Amino acid sequence: MLKTLLHFRAHVRPHAGGLTGGAVLTVAEVAVSLLQPWPMRYVVDEILAPDGGGAPPDHASARILYASLALAGLVILGSALNYWASRLLSTAGLRIANSLRVSVLDRLHHLSLQYHAGHPVGDLVSRVTSDVGATQEMIVQTLATLIPSLLLVIGMFAVMLAINPMFTLLAVVATPPLIAATNRSRRDLRLAARRVRAADGELASAATEDLASIQLVQAFTLENQRIRTFGALSDRSLAAGTDAVRLQARFGPLVEVASVLSTALVLWFGANLVLTGQMSLGVLLVFISYLGSLYKPIKALSKLSSVISKGTAARERISEVLATPLGIESPPMARYRPVQGQVSFRGVSFTYGREPVLRNVWLEVPQGSTIALVGPTGAGKSTLVSLIPRLIDVTDGRVLIDGVDVRDHDLGHLRRQVAMVLQDTVLLGGTLRDNLLCGRPEATDAELERAMRLALVDEFVGRLPDGLDTRVGERGVGLSGGQRQRVAIARAILRDARMIILDEPTSALDAGSEELLVAALDNLPQDRTKIIIAHRLSTIRDADTIAVMQDGRIIELGPHETLMQAGGLYHRLASFQARDVRIPDVDGALIRQRH
Repeated sequence: MLKTLLHFRAHVRPHAGGLTGGAVLTVAEVAVSLLQPWPMRYVVDEILAPDGGGAPPDHASARILYASLALAGLVILGSALNYWASRLLSTAGLRIANSLRVSVLDRLHHLSLQYHAGHPVGDLVSRVTSDVGATQEMIVQTLATLIPSLLLVIGMFAVMLAINPMFTLLAVVATPPLIAATNRSRRDLRLAARRVRAADGELASAATEDLASIQLVQAFTLENQRIRTFGALSDRSLAAGTDAVRLQARFGPLVEVASVLSTALVLWFGANLVLTGQMSLGVLLVFISYLGSLYKPIKALSKLSSVISKGTAARERISEVLATPLGIESPPMARYRPVQGQVSFRGVSFTYGREPVLRNVWLEVPQGSTIALVGPTGAGKSTLVSLIPRLIDVTDGRVLIDGVDVRDHDLGHLRRQVAMVLQDTVLLGGTLRDNLLCGRPEATDAELERAMRLALVDEFVGRLPDGLDTRVGERGVGLSGGQRQRVAIARAILRDARMIILDEPTSALDAGSEELLVAALDNLPQDRTKIIIAHRLSTIRDADTIAVMQDGRIIELGPHETLMQAGGLYHRLASFQARDVRIPDVDGALIRQRH
Protein backbone atom coordinates (compact mmCIF):
# COMPACT_ATOMS: atom_id res chain seq x y z
CA MET A 1 0.00 0.00 0.00
CA LEU A 2 2.88 2.32 0.78
CA LYS A 3 4.13 1.65 -2.73
CA THR A 4 0.74 2.73 -4.07
CA LEU A 5 0.82 5.98 -2.07
CA LEU A 6 4.34 6.72 -3.31
CA HIS A 7 3.46 5.78 -6.88
CA PHE A 8 0.46 8.12 -6.89
CA ARG A 9 2.04 10.75 -4.63
CA ALA A 10 1.08 13.57 -6.97
CA HIS A 11 -2.57 12.69 -6.33
CA VAL A 12 -2.05 11.90 -2.64
CA ARG A 13 -0.08 15.04 -1.71
CA PRO A 14 -3.03 17.52 -1.90
CA HIS A 15 -4.98 15.33 0.52
CA ALA A 16 -2.12 14.47 2.88
CA GLY A 17 -3.77 16.54 5.63
CA GLY A 18 -6.87 14.36 5.68
CA LEU A 19 -4.82 11.17 5.56
CA THR A 20 -2.51 12.37 8.34
CA GLY A 21 -5.39 13.55 10.51
CA GLY A 22 -7.20 10.27 10.04
CA ALA A 23 -4.05 8.32 10.88
CA VAL A 24 -3.46 10.36 14.06
CA LEU A 25 -7.04 9.81 15.20
CA THR A 26 -6.63 6.12 14.44
CA VAL A 27 -3.59 5.95 16.73
CA ALA A 28 -5.58 7.73 19.46
CA GLU A 29 -8.41 5.25 18.99
CA VAL A 30 -5.96 2.39 19.47
CA ALA A 31 -4.70 3.93 22.71
CA VAL A 32 -8.28 4.27 23.98
CA SER A 33 -8.98 0.64 23.04
CA LEU A 34 -5.98 -0.49 25.07
CA LEU A 35 -7.40 1.28 28.15
CA GLN A 36 -10.91 -0.16 27.96
CA PRO A 37 -10.31 -3.43 29.91
CA TRP A 38 -8.69 -1.66 32.90
CA PRO A 39 -11.84 -0.26 34.58
CA MET A 40 -13.11 -3.86 34.72
CA ARG A 41 -9.83 -5.02 36.24
CA TYR A 42 -10.09 -2.24 38.85
CA VAL A 43 -13.62 -3.27 39.87
CA VAL A 44 -12.73 -6.97 40.13
CA ASP A 45 -9.41 -6.66 41.98
CA GLU A 46 -9.94 -3.54 44.05
CA ILE A 47 -13.63 -3.80 44.96
CA LEU A 48 -15.06 -7.29 44.41
CA ALA A 49 -12.05 -9.46 45.32
CA PRO A 50 -12.34 -10.59 48.96
CA ASP A 51 -8.62 -10.14 49.65
CA GLY A 52 -7.99 -7.15 47.44
CA GLY A 53 -7.92 -4.59 50.23
CA GLY A 54 -11.47 -3.77 49.28
CA ALA A 55 -12.95 -0.37 49.85
CA PRO A 56 -15.40 0.27 52.69
CA PRO A 57 -18.88 -0.84 51.69
CA ASP A 58 -20.22 2.70 51.72
CA HIS A 59 -17.70 3.71 49.03
CA ALA A 60 -17.84 0.55 46.92
CA SER A 61 -20.95 1.58 44.97
CA ALA A 62 -19.47 4.98 44.17
CA ARG A 63 -16.23 3.42 42.94
CA ILE A 64 -18.12 0.92 40.81
CA LEU A 65 -20.10 3.83 39.37
CA TYR A 66 -16.92 5.78 38.59
CA ALA A 67 -15.34 2.72 36.94
CA SER A 68 -18.49 2.11 34.89
CA LEU A 69 -18.58 5.74 33.82
CA ALA A 70 -14.89 5.55 32.90
CA LEU A 71 -15.55 2.46 30.78
CA ALA A 72 -18.51 4.13 29.11
CA GLY A 73 -16.45 7.25 28.51
CA LEU A 74 -13.63 5.26 26.92
CA VAL A 75 -16.10 3.45 24.62
CA ILE A 76 -17.79 6.72 23.61
CA LEU A 77 -14.44 8.42 23.03
CA GLY A 78 -13.20 5.47 20.98
CA SER A 79 -16.39 5.55 18.88
CA ALA A 80 -16.02 9.28 18.26
CA LEU A 81 -12.39 8.87 17.26
CA ASN A 82 -13.36 6.01 14.96
CA TYR A 83 -16.07 8.15 13.34
CA TRP A 84 -13.79 11.07 12.60
CA ALA A 85 -10.88 8.87 11.53
CA SER A 86 -13.12 6.93 9.11
CA ARG A 87 -14.65 10.14 7.81
CA LEU A 88 -11.32 11.83 7.18
CA LEU A 89 -9.73 8.76 5.60
CA SER A 90 -12.74 7.91 3.42
CA THR A 91 -13.13 11.50 2.24
CA ALA A 92 -9.43 11.71 1.38
CA GLY A 93 -9.69 8.36 -0.42
CA LEU A 94 -12.64 9.55 -2.49
CA ARG A 95 -10.80 12.72 -3.45
CA ILE A 96 -7.66 10.80 -4.37
CA ALA A 97 -9.77 8.45 -6.50
CA ASN A 98 -11.48 11.39 -8.16
CA SER A 99 -8.14 12.98 -9.02
CA LEU A 100 -6.77 9.66 -10.22
CA ARG A 101 -9.83 8.93 -12.35
CA VAL A 102 -9.60 12.29 -14.09
CA SER A 103 -5.87 11.83 -14.67
CA VAL A 104 -6.31 8.37 -16.19
CA LEU A 105 -9.00 9.61 -18.57
CA ASP A 106 -6.92 12.68 -19.41
CA ARG A 107 -3.99 10.39 -20.22
CA LEU A 108 -6.19 8.26 -22.45
CA HIS A 109 -7.39 11.40 -24.23
CA HIS A 110 -3.81 12.29 -25.10
CA LEU A 111 -2.47 8.84 -25.99
CA SER A 112 -2.00 8.19 -29.70
CA LEU A 113 -4.58 6.56 -31.91
CA GLN A 114 -2.21 3.64 -32.32
CA TYR A 115 -2.43 2.97 -28.57
CA HIS A 116 -6.23 3.05 -28.70
CA ALA A 117 -6.25 0.76 -31.72
CA GLY A 118 -4.50 -1.90 -29.62
CA HIS A 119 -6.74 -1.62 -26.53
CA PRO A 120 -10.47 -2.40 -26.44
CA VAL A 121 -12.65 0.48 -25.29
CA GLY A 122 -14.35 -1.59 -22.58
CA ASP A 123 -11.04 -2.53 -21.01
CA LEU A 124 -9.96 1.11 -20.89
CA VAL A 125 -13.31 2.11 -19.38
CA SER A 126 -12.80 -0.59 -16.74
CA ARG A 127 -9.45 0.96 -15.82
CA VAL A 128 -11.00 4.41 -15.45
CA THR A 129 -13.89 3.17 -13.31
CA SER A 130 -13.56 -0.15 -11.48
CA ASP A 131 -9.75 -0.22 -11.28
CA VAL A 132 -9.64 3.27 -9.78
CA GLY A 133 -12.38 2.20 -7.37
CA ALA A 134 -10.38 -0.86 -6.28
CA THR A 135 -7.29 1.30 -5.75
CA GLN A 136 -9.29 3.77 -3.70
CA GLU A 137 -10.69 0.97 -1.54
CA MET A 138 -7.19 -0.37 -0.95
CA ILE A 139 -5.89 3.03 0.17
CA VAL A 140 -8.83 3.72 2.49
CA GLN A 141 -9.09 0.22 3.94
CA THR A 142 -5.36 0.02 4.49
CA LEU A 143 -5.27 3.28 6.40
CA ALA A 144 -8.52 2.58 8.25
CA THR A 145 -7.86 -1.11 8.98
CA LEU A 146 -4.21 -2.03 8.53
CA ILE A 147 -2.65 0.74 10.62
CA PRO A 148 -5.06 0.51 13.60
CA SER A 149 -5.02 -3.29 13.52
CA LEU A 150 -1.24 -3.46 13.54
CA LEU A 151 -0.97 -0.83 16.25
CA LEU A 152 -3.62 -2.58 18.32
CA VAL A 153 -1.88 -5.94 18.03
CA ILE A 154 1.49 -4.41 18.90
CA GLY A 155 0.02 -2.40 21.77
CA MET A 156 -1.85 -5.31 23.30
CA PHE A 157 1.16 -7.57 22.96
CA ALA A 158 3.38 -4.97 24.64
CA VAL A 159 0.98 -4.51 27.60
CA MET A 160 0.49 -8.25 28.01
CA LEU A 161 4.23 -8.77 27.85
CA ALA A 162 4.78 -6.18 30.57
CA ILE A 163 2.24 -7.88 32.86
CA ASN A 164 3.41 -11.49 32.46
CA PRO A 165 5.92 -12.44 29.71
CA MET A 166 5.48 -16.24 30.00
CA PHE A 167 1.72 -15.98 30.04
CA THR A 168 1.83 -13.71 27.00
CA LEU A 169 3.88 -16.18 24.97
CA LEU A 170 1.36 -18.89 25.87
CA ALA A 171 -1.51 -16.63 24.78
CA VAL A 172 -0.08 -16.02 21.31
CA VAL A 173 1.28 -19.50 20.68
CA ALA A 174 -1.13 -19.99 17.78
CA THR A 175 -0.23 -16.71 16.07
CA PRO A 176 3.02 -17.69 14.22
CA PRO A 177 1.40 -20.61 12.34
CA LEU A 178 -1.47 -18.28 11.41
CA ILE A 179 0.92 -15.65 10.05
CA ALA A 180 2.85 -18.29 8.10
CA ALA A 181 -0.35 -19.62 6.51
CA THR A 182 -1.42 -16.08 5.62
CA ASN A 183 1.91 -15.33 3.93
CA ARG A 184 1.76 -18.54 1.92
CA SER A 185 -1.66 -17.66 0.56
CA ARG A 186 -0.95 -14.00 -0.13
CA ARG A 187 0.98 -14.55 -3.39
CA ASP A 188 -1.67 -16.91 -4.76
CA LEU A 189 -4.39 -14.43 -3.83
CA ARG A 190 -2.54 -11.60 -5.60
CA LEU A 191 -2.23 -13.67 -8.79
CA ALA A 192 -5.91 -14.60 -8.61
CA ALA A 193 -6.82 -10.93 -8.16
CA ARG A 194 -4.82 -10.05 -11.30
CA ARG A 195 -6.74 -12.68 -13.26
CA VAL A 196 -10.01 -11.27 -11.93
CA ARG A 197 -9.12 -7.71 -13.00
CA ALA A 198 -8.02 -8.86 -16.46
CA ALA A 199 -11.17 -10.97 -16.90
CA ASP A 200 -13.38 -8.08 -15.77
CA GLY A 201 -11.68 -5.85 -18.33
CA GLU A 202 -12.45 -8.37 -21.08
CA LEU A 203 -16.06 -8.58 -19.90
CA ALA A 204 -16.45 -4.81 -19.96
CA SER A 205 -14.91 -4.70 -23.44
CA ALA A 206 -17.27 -7.37 -24.79
CA ALA A 207 -20.33 -5.70 -23.28
CA THR A 208 -19.31 -2.30 -24.62
CA GLU A 209 -18.73 -3.69 -28.10
CA ASP A 210 -22.07 -5.50 -28.15
CA LEU A 211 -24.10 -2.52 -26.96
CA ALA A 212 -22.28 -0.11 -29.30
CA SER A 213 -23.05 -2.47 -32.21
CA ILE A 214 -26.56 -3.45 -31.16
CA GLN A 215 -28.00 -2.60 -34.58
CA LEU A 216 -25.54 -4.93 -36.30
CA VAL A 217 -26.14 -7.67 -33.71
CA GLN A 218 -29.91 -7.57 -34.22
CA ALA A 219 -29.77 -7.10 -37.99
CA PHE A 220 -27.61 -10.22 -38.46
CA THR A 221 -29.31 -12.18 -35.64
CA LEU A 222 -26.03 -12.47 -33.77
CA GLU A 223 -27.68 -12.40 -30.33
CA ASN A 224 -27.07 -16.06 -29.52
CA GLN A 225 -23.53 -16.04 -30.89
CA ARG A 226 -22.57 -12.92 -28.98
CA ILE A 227 -24.13 -14.12 -25.72
CA ARG A 228 -22.21 -17.40 -26.03
CA THR A 229 -18.99 -15.42 -26.44
CA PHE A 230 -19.90 -13.22 -23.50
CA GLY A 231 -20.86 -16.28 -21.46
CA ALA A 232 -17.45 -17.85 -22.07
CA LEU A 233 -15.74 -14.66 -20.91
CA SER A 234 -18.05 -14.49 -17.93
CA ASP A 235 -17.20 -18.10 -17.02
CA ARG A 236 -13.52 -17.19 -17.14
CA SER A 237 -14.17 -14.26 -14.80
CA LEU A 238 -16.21 -16.54 -12.55
CA ALA A 239 -13.40 -19.09 -12.36
CA ALA A 240 -10.87 -16.41 -11.44
CA GLY A 241 -13.24 -14.93 -8.88
CA THR A 242 -13.95 -18.36 -7.40
CA ASP A 243 -10.22 -18.97 -6.95
CA ALA A 244 -9.88 -15.65 -5.15
CA VAL A 245 -12.88 -16.42 -2.91
CA ARG A 246 -11.52 -19.89 -2.09
CA LEU A 247 -8.16 -18.46 -1.08
CA GLN A 248 -9.77 -15.68 0.93
CA ALA A 249 -12.18 -18.08 2.68
CA ARG A 250 -9.26 -19.90 4.31
CA PHE A 251 -8.39 -17.00 6.56
CA GLY A 252 -11.58 -16.77 8.61
CA PRO A 253 -11.57 -20.36 9.95
CA LEU A 254 -7.82 -20.22 10.60
CA VAL A 255 -8.23 -17.11 12.73
CA GLU A 256 -11.22 -18.57 14.59
CA VAL A 257 -9.37 -21.79 15.37
CA ALA A 258 -6.29 -19.90 16.53
CA SER A 259 -8.44 -17.61 18.70
CA VAL A 260 -10.29 -20.50 20.38
CA LEU A 261 -7.11 -22.48 21.03
CA SER A 262 -5.36 -19.46 22.53
CA THR A 263 -8.37 -18.57 24.70
CA ALA A 264 -8.67 -22.15 25.95
CA LEU A 265 -4.99 -22.27 26.90
CA VAL A 266 -5.16 -18.90 28.64
CA LEU A 267 -8.34 -19.84 30.50
CA TRP A 268 -6.93 -23.17 31.69
CA PHE A 269 -3.50 -21.89 32.65
CA GLY A 270 -4.71 -18.55 34.02
CA ALA A 271 -7.48 -20.06 36.14
CA ASN A 272 -4.92 -22.30 37.81
CA LEU A 273 -2.69 -19.29 38.48
CA VAL A 274 -5.62 -17.44 40.03
CA LEU A 275 -6.44 -20.45 42.23
CA THR A 276 -2.85 -20.63 43.47
CA GLY A 277 -2.74 -16.88 44.07
CA GLN A 278 -0.05 -16.22 41.44
CA MET A 279 -2.36 -13.98 39.39
CA SER A 280 -5.34 -11.82 40.25
CA LEU A 281 -8.72 -12.46 38.67
CA GLY A 282 -8.74 -8.93 37.25
CA VAL A 283 -5.46 -9.47 35.39
CA LEU A 284 -6.79 -12.75 33.98
CA LEU A 285 -9.87 -10.94 32.71
CA VAL A 286 -7.65 -8.27 31.12
CA PHE A 287 -5.67 -11.02 29.35
CA ILE A 288 -8.83 -12.72 28.11
CA SER A 289 -10.24 -9.37 26.97
CA TYR A 290 -7.03 -8.52 25.13
CA LEU A 291 -6.88 -11.97 23.64
CA GLY A 292 -10.43 -11.69 22.32
CA SER A 293 -9.60 -8.30 20.86
CA LEU A 294 -6.21 -9.47 19.60
CA TYR A 295 -7.60 -11.85 16.99
CA LYS A 296 -10.21 -9.41 15.72
CA PRO A 297 -7.58 -7.17 14.07
CA ILE A 298 -5.74 -10.28 12.88
CA LYS A 299 -8.95 -11.45 11.22
CA ALA A 300 -9.46 -7.96 9.77
CA LEU A 301 -5.91 -8.08 8.41
CA SER A 302 -6.58 -11.44 6.78
CA LYS A 303 -9.67 -10.07 5.05
CA LEU A 304 -7.73 -6.97 4.05
CA SER A 305 -5.32 -9.15 2.07
CA SER A 306 -8.04 -9.66 -0.54
CA VAL A 307 -8.65 -5.90 -0.82
CA ILE A 308 -4.92 -5.26 -1.10
CA SER A 309 -4.51 -7.96 -3.76
CA LYS A 310 -7.34 -6.51 -5.86
CA GLY A 311 -6.04 -3.00 -5.33
CA THR A 312 -2.49 -3.99 -6.27
CA ALA A 313 -3.70 -5.60 -9.50
CA ALA A 314 -5.82 -2.52 -10.24
CA ARG A 315 -2.90 -0.19 -9.47
CA GLU A 316 -0.73 -2.06 -11.98
CA ARG A 317 -3.37 -1.63 -14.70
CA ILE A 318 -3.74 2.07 -13.92
CA SER A 319 0.02 2.56 -13.78
CA GLU A 320 0.34 0.94 -17.19
CA VAL A 321 -1.87 3.67 -18.66
CA LEU A 322 -0.18 6.53 -16.80
CA ALA A 323 3.31 5.24 -17.67
CA THR A 324 2.59 4.81 -21.38
CA PRO A 325 4.53 7.41 -23.40
CA LEU A 326 2.23 9.85 -25.15
CA GLY A 327 4.02 9.20 -28.42
CA ILE A 328 2.67 12.42 -29.91
CA GLU A 329 3.16 15.58 -27.87
CA SER A 330 4.32 19.17 -28.16
CA PRO A 331 8.08 19.82 -28.37
CA PRO A 332 9.80 21.75 -25.56
CA MET A 333 10.16 24.89 -27.70
CA ALA A 334 6.82 24.67 -29.51
CA ARG A 335 5.67 27.26 -32.02
CA TYR A 336 2.38 29.11 -31.62
CA ARG A 337 2.48 31.00 -34.91
CA PRO A 338 -0.94 31.39 -36.58
CA VAL A 339 -1.43 28.92 -39.43
CA GLN A 340 -2.16 30.24 -42.94
CA GLY A 341 -2.88 26.91 -44.62
CA GLN A 342 -0.02 25.92 -46.92
CA VAL A 343 0.74 22.20 -46.54
CA SER A 344 3.72 20.28 -47.90
CA PHE A 345 4.26 16.52 -47.80
CA ARG A 346 7.94 15.81 -48.47
CA GLY A 347 9.01 12.21 -48.87
CA VAL A 348 6.38 11.07 -46.39
CA SER A 349 6.20 7.39 -45.43
CA PHE A 350 4.19 5.72 -42.69
CA THR A 351 4.32 2.14 -41.51
CA TYR A 352 1.76 0.51 -39.21
CA GLY A 353 3.39 -2.51 -37.61
CA ARG A 354 5.28 -4.04 -40.50
CA GLU A 355 2.84 -2.92 -43.15
CA PRO A 356 3.78 0.20 -45.15
CA VAL A 357 0.74 2.44 -45.60
CA LEU A 358 2.36 5.48 -47.22
CA ARG A 359 5.42 5.30 -49.46
CA ASN A 360 7.52 8.40 -50.24
CA VAL A 361 4.62 10.81 -50.82
CA TRP A 362 5.41 14.27 -52.21
CA LEU A 363 2.54 16.75 -52.43
CA GLU A 364 2.13 20.55 -52.27
CA VAL A 365 -1.16 22.10 -51.14
CA PRO A 366 -1.15 25.89 -51.68
CA GLN A 367 -2.83 28.13 -49.15
CA GLY A 368 -6.56 28.59 -49.85
CA SER A 369 -6.69 25.85 -52.48
CA THR A 370 -8.96 22.81 -52.66
CA ILE A 371 -7.31 19.46 -53.22
CA ALA A 372 -9.08 16.11 -53.52
CA LEU A 373 -7.66 12.69 -52.71
CA VAL A 374 -9.17 9.76 -54.59
CA GLY A 375 -8.30 6.13 -54.98
CA PRO A 376 -9.38 2.67 -53.90
CA THR A 377 -9.96 1.68 -50.28
CA GLY A 378 -6.69 1.16 -48.44
CA ALA A 379 -4.70 3.48 -50.68
CA GLY A 380 -3.64 5.61 -47.67
CA LYS A 381 -5.85 8.67 -48.13
CA SER A 382 -7.14 8.92 -44.55
CA THR A 383 -3.68 8.16 -43.20
CA LEU A 384 -2.20 11.00 -45.24
CA VAL A 385 -4.61 13.65 -43.93
CA SER A 386 -4.24 12.34 -40.36
CA LEU A 387 -0.61 13.45 -40.49
CA ILE A 388 -1.61 17.12 -40.74
CA PRO A 389 -3.07 17.53 -37.21
CA ARG A 390 -0.63 14.88 -35.96
CA LEU A 391 -3.21 12.27 -35.11
CA ILE A 392 -0.31 10.07 -36.19
CA ASP A 393 3.31 10.94 -36.97
CA VAL A 394 5.34 10.13 -40.06
CA THR A 395 7.72 7.20 -40.05
CA ASP A 396 9.94 8.98 -42.57
CA GLY A 397 9.84 12.36 -44.27
CA ARG A 398 8.27 15.62 -43.14
CA VAL A 399 4.89 17.33 -43.13
CA LEU A 400 5.19 21.12 -43.25
CA ILE A 401 2.57 23.78 -42.59
CA ASP A 402 3.58 27.22 -43.82
CA GLY A 403 7.13 25.86 -44.10
CA VAL A 404 7.29 24.64 -40.48
CA ASP A 405 7.38 20.97 -39.54
CA VAL A 406 4.13 20.00 -37.81
CA ARG A 407 6.24 18.39 -35.06
CA ASP A 408 7.58 21.86 -34.17
CA HIS A 409 4.09 23.29 -33.56
CA ASP A 410 2.32 23.22 -30.23
CA LEU A 411 0.00 20.24 -30.58
CA GLY A 412 -3.13 21.87 -29.20
CA HIS A 413 -2.54 25.09 -31.14
CA LEU A 414 -2.00 23.09 -34.34
CA ARG A 415 -5.14 21.03 -33.98
CA ARG A 416 -7.23 24.12 -33.30
CA GLN A 417 -6.20 25.34 -36.77
CA VAL A 418 -7.64 22.22 -38.43
CA ALA A 419 -11.33 21.30 -38.71
CA MET A 420 -12.13 17.71 -39.64
CA VAL A 421 -15.34 16.21 -41.00
CA LEU A 422 -14.98 12.46 -40.68
CA GLN A 423 -16.62 9.75 -42.73
CA ASP A 424 -18.16 8.21 -39.62
CA THR A 425 -19.49 11.38 -38.03
CA VAL A 426 -19.40 11.12 -34.25
CA LEU A 427 -21.75 13.25 -32.19
CA LEU A 428 -21.39 13.42 -28.43
CA GLY A 429 -24.21 12.75 -26.02
CA GLY A 430 -26.09 15.96 -25.26
CA THR A 431 -28.04 18.50 -27.26
CA LEU A 432 -27.60 19.55 -30.86
CA ARG A 433 -26.37 22.92 -29.61
CA ASP A 434 -23.69 21.23 -27.48
CA ASN A 435 -22.41 19.32 -30.51
CA LEU A 436 -22.29 22.39 -32.72
CA LEU A 437 -20.42 24.42 -30.11
CA CYS A 438 -18.02 21.70 -28.94
CA GLY A 439 -15.24 22.92 -31.23
CA ARG A 440 -15.69 26.58 -30.25
CA PRO A 441 -17.79 27.06 -27.10
CA GLU A 442 -17.30 30.84 -27.11
CA ALA A 443 -19.04 31.33 -30.49
CA THR A 444 -21.84 33.90 -30.55
CA ASP A 445 -25.43 33.15 -31.50
CA ALA A 446 -24.93 35.04 -34.77
CA GLU A 447 -21.90 32.89 -35.65
CA LEU A 448 -23.84 29.75 -34.75
CA GLU A 449 -26.77 30.75 -36.95
CA ARG A 450 -24.42 31.54 -39.85
CA ALA A 451 -22.69 28.15 -39.60
CA MET A 452 -26.07 26.38 -39.47
CA ARG A 453 -27.25 28.30 -42.52
CA LEU A 454 -24.12 27.59 -44.57
CA ALA A 455 -24.16 23.89 -43.65
CA LEU A 456 -27.94 23.68 -44.26
CA VAL A 457 -28.54 22.53 -40.68
CA ASP A 458 -31.32 25.12 -40.47
CA GLU A 459 -33.14 23.02 -43.09
CA PHE A 460 -34.00 20.34 -40.50
CA VAL A 461 -33.42 21.89 -37.07
CA GLY A 462 -36.89 23.44 -37.05
CA ARG A 463 -38.45 19.98 -37.35
CA LEU A 464 -36.73 18.68 -34.24
CA PRO A 465 -38.88 18.51 -31.08
CA ASP A 466 -36.82 21.04 -29.09
CA GLY A 467 -34.84 22.67 -31.89
CA LEU A 468 -31.21 23.22 -30.93
CA ASP A 469 -31.92 21.89 -27.45
CA THR A 470 -33.00 18.48 -28.76
CA ARG A 471 -30.91 15.68 -27.29
CA VAL A 472 -29.39 13.80 -30.21
CA GLY A 473 -28.56 10.61 -28.32
CA GLU A 474 -25.27 8.77 -28.03
CA ARG A 475 -23.26 9.01 -31.28
CA GLY A 476 -26.11 11.07 -32.79
CA VAL A 477 -28.53 8.18 -33.27
CA GLY A 478 -31.43 10.66 -33.20
CA LEU A 479 -30.34 12.12 -36.56
CA SER A 480 -30.03 10.67 -40.05
CA GLY A 481 -26.64 10.13 -41.70
CA GLY A 482 -27.00 13.21 -43.87
CA GLN A 483 -28.10 15.34 -40.95
CA ARG A 484 -25.13 14.22 -38.87
CA GLN A 485 -22.77 15.06 -41.73
CA ARG A 486 -24.26 18.54 -42.05
CA VAL A 487 -23.86 19.04 -38.30
CA ALA A 488 -20.20 18.04 -38.70
CA ILE A 489 -19.75 20.58 -41.51
CA ALA A 490 -21.44 23.30 -39.44
CA ARG A 491 -19.11 22.40 -36.58
CA ALA A 492 -16.13 22.77 -38.93
CA ILE A 493 -17.37 26.15 -40.22
CA LEU A 494 -17.98 27.40 -36.69
CA ARG A 495 -14.47 26.37 -35.66
CA ASP A 496 -13.21 28.95 -38.18
CA ALA A 497 -10.06 26.94 -38.86
CA ARG A 498 -7.62 27.77 -41.64
CA MET A 499 -7.67 24.20 -42.89
CA ILE A 500 -10.68 21.94 -43.40
CA ILE A 501 -10.35 18.20 -43.97
CA LEU A 502 -13.34 16.23 -45.21
CA ASP A 503 -13.01 12.44 -45.19
CA GLU A 504 -15.58 10.99 -47.62
CA PRO A 505 -18.36 13.31 -46.43
CA THR A 506 -20.94 11.98 -48.90
CA SER A 507 -20.35 8.25 -48.42
CA ALA A 508 -23.37 6.10 -47.64
CA LEU A 509 -25.84 8.93 -48.39
CA ASP A 510 -28.87 8.75 -50.66
CA ALA A 511 -29.14 11.06 -53.66
CA GLY A 512 -31.25 13.66 -51.86
CA SER A 513 -28.97 13.82 -48.83
CA GLU A 514 -25.90 13.93 -51.06
CA GLU A 515 -27.32 16.86 -53.02
CA LEU A 516 -27.93 18.82 -49.82
CA LEU A 517 -24.50 17.93 -48.51
CA VAL A 518 -22.76 18.99 -51.72
CA ALA A 519 -24.59 22.30 -51.46
CA ALA A 520 -23.33 22.62 -47.88
CA LEU A 521 -19.78 21.88 -49.04
CA ASP A 522 -20.04 24.63 -51.64
CA ASN A 523 -20.78 27.06 -48.79
CA LEU A 524 -17.48 26.37 -47.05
CA PRO A 525 -15.28 29.50 -46.77
CA GLN A 526 -13.42 29.97 -50.03
CA ASP A 527 -10.26 31.35 -48.42
CA ARG A 528 -9.64 28.18 -46.43
CA THR A 529 -7.39 25.31 -47.46
CA LYS A 530 -9.66 22.32 -48.09
CA ILE A 531 -8.58 18.70 -48.47
CA ILE A 532 -11.39 16.36 -49.51
CA ILE A 533 -11.26 12.58 -49.62
CA ALA A 534 -13.93 11.29 -51.98
CA HIS A 535 -15.09 8.09 -53.58
CA ARG A 536 -17.94 9.82 -55.41
CA LEU A 537 -15.99 11.85 -57.91
CA SER A 538 -18.96 14.08 -58.74
CA THR A 539 -18.31 15.94 -55.47
CA ILE A 540 -14.74 16.98 -56.33
CA ARG A 541 -14.75 17.81 -60.05
CA ASP A 542 -14.16 21.48 -59.30
CA ALA A 543 -11.17 20.89 -57.00
CA ASP A 544 -8.03 22.83 -57.90
CA THR A 545 -5.97 19.63 -57.81
CA ILE A 546 -6.87 15.96 -57.63
CA ALA A 547 -4.33 13.48 -56.29
CA VAL A 548 -4.94 9.85 -57.21
CA MET A 549 -3.48 7.41 -54.67
CA GLN A 550 -2.67 3.74 -55.05
CA ASP A 551 -0.76 1.48 -52.63
CA GLY A 552 0.32 4.42 -50.49
CA ARG A 553 1.67 6.45 -53.43
CA ILE A 554 0.40 9.35 -55.53
CA ILE A 555 0.31 8.04 -59.07
CA GLU A 556 -1.61 10.88 -60.77
CA LEU A 557 -1.89 14.59 -60.00
CA GLY A 558 -3.74 17.42 -61.69
CA PRO A 559 -7.17 18.99 -62.29
CA HIS A 560 -10.17 16.95 -63.44
CA GLU A 561 -9.84 17.71 -67.16
CA THR A 562 -6.14 16.91 -67.27
CA LEU A 563 -6.59 13.58 -65.48
CA MET A 564 -9.50 12.62 -67.73
CA GLN A 565 -7.36 13.28 -70.80
CA ALA A 566 -4.49 11.24 -69.34
CA GLY A 567 -6.62 8.09 -69.44
CA GLY A 568 -5.22 6.64 -66.21
CA LEU A 569 -6.85 5.27 -63.07
CA TYR A 570 -8.81 8.47 -62.44
CA HIS A 571 -10.28 8.34 -65.95
CA ARG A 572 -11.33 4.73 -65.43
CA LEU A 573 -12.90 5.50 -62.03
CA ALA A 574 -14.77 8.53 -63.35
CA SER A 575 -15.98 6.66 -66.41
CA PHE A 576 -17.11 3.53 -64.62
CA GLN A 577 -18.97 5.39 -61.87
CA ALA A 578 -21.55 6.38 -64.45
CA ARG A 579 -22.28 2.73 -65.31
CA ASP A 580 -22.95 -0.51 -63.47
CA VAL A 581 -20.00 -2.63 -64.59
CA ARG A 582 -17.24 -4.64 -63.03
CA ILE A 583 -13.80 -3.03 -63.04
CA PRO A 584 -10.48 -4.33 -61.81
CA ASP A 585 -9.33 -2.92 -58.48
CA VAL A 586 -5.68 -2.16 -57.90
CA ASP A 587 -5.02 -5.55 -56.35
CA GLY A 588 -6.55 -7.41 -59.30
CA ALA A 589 -9.89 -8.17 -57.60
CA LEU A 590 -13.14 -7.26 -59.33
CA ILE A 591 -15.32 -4.57 -57.80
CA ARG A 592 -18.69 -3.17 -58.84
CA GLN A 593 -19.15 0.57 -59.06
CA ARG A 594 -22.65 2.06 -59.10
CA HIS A 595 -23.83 5.60 -59.58
